[in-house]
Amino acid sequence: MTSTKTGTRPQEVDLVRRLHRNDPSAIEELYTTYFDRLYSLVYNQVDRDRSTAEDIVQDTFLAAVRSSKRFRGQSSTYTWLCSIAYHKVADFYRRKASEAKHIDRSFNVDALESGEQQAERVPYTNPTDSIDTAAVVQQALARLPWDYRQVLILKYVDELPVLEICKIMRRSPKSVEGLLSRARRALKENLPAWGE
Repeated sequence: MTSTKTGTRPQEVDLVRRLHRNDPSAIEELYTTYFDRLYSLVYNQVDRDRSTAEDIVQDTFLAAVRSSKRFRGQSSTYTWLCSIAYHKVADFYRRKASEAKHIDRSFNVDALESGEQQAERVPYTNPTDSIDTAAVVQQALARLPWDYRQVLILKYVDELPVLEICKIMRRSPKSVEGLLSRARRALKENLPAWGE
């Protein structure tokens, strides 16, 4: 792992070194330190499906532990985990799209959801927003392409700077800025009553 000049804090350097040695306490520390933030990020990406989010977060931590020797500290530990999670979510949507090819397009898949699954979905609410506003925004986000949703959530929910988003999405700053611009425009089109 490289020096802390790259943005990795000394505690993170120590944690990753302990992961390299397969220290069980390091695995537990990684999990307890980053679970909530990572879960929140993934949960927002999978239409607030708790079970799917939990599975993806677990897969993310397993992949992180397995690949910890390749982590060079060129980003923060959280950014590294987000990058892994980003690809796990992408895999989830690829599998979902592949499965959807085998379902009649005219069939409404959403109508198959049980009331229990719908009840488990808890809308994101900001204390300053009304529940109606949060629901409208969530519905608008859900209609966006996955990469638009991802970049908006990384930027505005997780409040990551563009350079961190670049590392997570493995895109250039110019590409991320363009994606953000298109995503904001698409979100605005899905919220026509809101204007500016």
